[in-house]
Amino acid sequence: MIYLLKIALFLFLVAWSGLGIWMIAKYSILFGPSSDHPSETPGERSFGVAHIGAIWFGFFALATYFFFK
Repeated sequence: MIYLLKIALFLFLVAWSGLGIWMIAKYSILFGPSSDHPSETPGERSFGVAHIGAIWFGFFALATYFFFK
């Protein structure tokens, strides 16, 4: 059973890393200025990027912790 969980965590880490790489590659499209919201301030955009980054890093850290535990 523990090996099944380790395999699942490993696959999650690979997929999660792929998502992170994809988000970095598409950074300007995902996190750039939005034509739908021309009054959006740079502070609002940076808060969104920080929030997404914190969630991505948090899940990665948790999965890594349980993978090596």
